[in-house]
Amino acid sequence: VEIYLTDVQAHVEPCIALFKRYVGDHRPAGSLIGVTGLASPEQLVEISAIAHLN
Repeated sequence: VEIYLTDVQAHVEPCIALFKRYVGDHRPAGSLIGVTGLASPEQLVEISAIAHLN
């Protein structure tokens, strides 16, 4: 899971809370990356993930 944030200080806590809520006890590999901008000026967060289904 890669999470890209345009304002790390403002969005890191809500992102961590949501991440924990959705992944539960699973601990996927991941990165949190601060960026200066994303594809759209109003976009604040981008999440990229790869899932493996059994």
